[in-house]
Amino acid sequence: MANKNIIVALAGNPNIGKSTIFNGLTGSNQHVGNYPGVTVEKKESSKSYKGYDITFIDLPGAYSLSAYSDDEVVTRDFLLDEKPDVVINVIDAANMERNLYLFTQIMELDVPVIIALNMVDILESHGKTADKKAMSDLLGVPVFATVASRAIRIVDILDCIINVVENAKLQNRTRIKVDYGEDIKEETDKLENLISKDSRLSKLPKRWLSIKLLDGDALALKLVCEADNKAEILKQIEKSRNHIKEHFGREAKTEIANKRYGFANSVVKTVVKRTGQEKIDVTEIIDNFVLNRYLGIPIFAAVMHIIFKFTFTLSGPMVKLFGLFFKWFGETVAKIIPDGPVRSLVVDGIIGGVGGVLGFFPLVMLMFFAIAFFEDSGYMARAAFVMDKIMSRFGLHGKSFLPLMLSTNGCAVPGILATRTLDSKRDRLITMFVVPFMICGAKLPVFALIIGAFFSARYQTGVMFFMYFLSVVIALSIAKLLSVTVLLKETSAHFVMELPPYHLPTIKGLFLKMWERSWLYVRKAGTVIVLISILIWAVFAYPKAPVNESLTKAEKAAAQLEYSIAGRAGKILEPLLKPIGMDGNRAIALIAGFAAKEVIVSTLGTIYSIGEVGSEDARPLREKIATSKDWSPLKGVAFLIFCLIYAPCVVSVMVFFKETGSSYKWLALLIIGSTVFAWIASFIVFQLGMLLKIGV
Repeated sequence: MANKNIIVALAGNPNIGKSTIFNGLTGSNQHVGNYPGVTVEKKESSKSYKGYDITFIDLPGAYSLSAYSDDEVVTRDFLLDEKPDVVINVIDAANMERNLYLFTQIMELDVPVIIALNMVDILESHGKTADKKAMSDLLGVPVFATVASRAIRIVDILDCIINVVENAKLQNRTRIKVDYGEDIKEETDKLENLISKDSRLSKLPKRWLSIKLLDGDALALKLVCEADNKAEILKQIEKSRNHIKEHFGREAKTEIANKRYGFANSVVKTVVKRTGQEKIDVTEIIDNFVLNRYLGIPIFAAVMHIIFKFTFTLSGPMVKLFGLFFKWFGETVAKIIPDGPVRSLVVDGIIGGVGGVLGFFPLVMLMFFAIAFFEDSGYMARAAFVMDKIMSRFGLHGKSFLPLMLSTNGCAVPGILATRTLDSKRDRLITMFVVPFMICGAKLPVFALIIGAFFSARYQTGVMFFMYFLSVVIALSIAKLLSVTVLLKETSAHFVMELPPYHLPTIKGLFLKMWERSWLYVRKAGTVIVLISILIWAVFAYPKAPVNESLTKAEKAAAQLEYSIAGRAGKILEPLLKPIGMDGNRAIALIAGFAAKEVIVSTLGTIYSIGEVGSEDARPLREKIATSKDWSPLKGVAFLIFCLIYAPCVVSVMVFFKETGSSYKWLALLIIGSTVFAWIASFIVFQLGMLLKIGV
């Protein structure tokens, strides 16, 4: 006999241990993806238990069921449309009043609810305790006191889920709801009567919808606009709001919020008692330093240094090992496949391209592990809080700083993916757009090559630091420009962030989060790069140059480059690049750089016939560039400016495209806009240098 199916949704505020409870209930067998049409992460898992197949859905963290962010919209739509059999509302015991605000709205959806009162150990450390039996009797729902980080009582919830589904009495149990008072109830009754007349609206929880309409909820109003009697409902909404405002002297949404918080406050006063054994509040002591106006930023800088030091120190040997593996794998395959186009495609195109991306997998994996540690410990919420004031001056959100740092010290791909932590679509778009302007790890070889060719050892560090500083200035300037032009009408999300108590993360939780994010990177980057690698290989390999046996291997490679599609494209582009001090050869390198920025160095090496393509020894190439009549210090700097700004690598572009909801408008603005901006900036630098005869 087949198992019966149960769908369970976990809902709650951000940073309260909801995902830890989800992991405890489900184990590691999880599926991570996106909800259709949005970039909000979807996490689900199934578990067989006592003859049931239970599907758990970890809904995005939300403070309410209003249309303030994609996370809240996704959570609300799932609860309304999918109608889960049970909702587990995770509540932070130490911040019960604020967390119960969401509970009041979930209850109005008329779905069976179980409360997981999490972090009761933190509440007890404050000298308080929660009477879960009194809370259960008061609210009319089962209540479990849990400590998610130590897996306390989590498994007992499974039995309760089955009891709720099987027991009709539990489902029909009288559940307390917010008493909004007679004046508001009269207005909601009027709206409920009108809602009942429309076949589509009547399928929704009428009380919930009427409250949302008085609350001014945008998505609720949108639903009404599709009703047959929309004019009548909209007219009544206006009348009801005016009546409430006249009666209470404030807007309906304000009065509704007051009633909800009043309800939450009364629950807390009833079930939370003092034990008289108050302990030292470690969180408050640490926050006195971490959130200090003078120490906050230096401490944040130290934490970021620890993250990157940990990442790059430990990943170094593994990245080398991955590199050696792909080198060995390529050489092994080359021995098996006969010399010819097929071997070139497989070894140079597919293995070389995929290996270049997956070679950074250990770095990305350890980076996510380090970030997960500080996230789960409670610090990252403080870091965003500290940085918000600085970032907001440039039209960015406080949470934007981490994606920018990820890009600067690694790769733009995880930097773009990290913008998922931002609630506002406006904030996400601006941050995603400026992330590629930072100097990522792939651009470093290009900068090292050109700076090494034209600047003595005494000045190289200073020039590199200046380029880093310039990348930050450019990113912040573009963010400000976007915020006051293209996205002027969009509103930035208010900086509201839960500051959870500090606690030690669980090893299981850290590894699960690391693997989920790392696998997403591999899946998004690795699958795309295969097709792009084949394309890049083809434009450099065809058409074949006429065979001339008198040429050396390096000369043949250079002749093939010039004769190829990419080489011919370089010649076509040369007139466009001459005003910024570049020729067709550099155009070829820039075209190759669209696949991956580090390819610019190996392409220049091939163009100048210095050793094998991709040689790690850049010294001969530096000397060649430094002494070439086609180069000069000024041309080198203009080239660097262009490399810094122009279109990011194709993997970053593809991830950007997906994360913007497949928006061709934003894709075109990123590729064309950044390349045009790169040309203008390089033109100014080169022409000004020529005019002043600097570095010519």
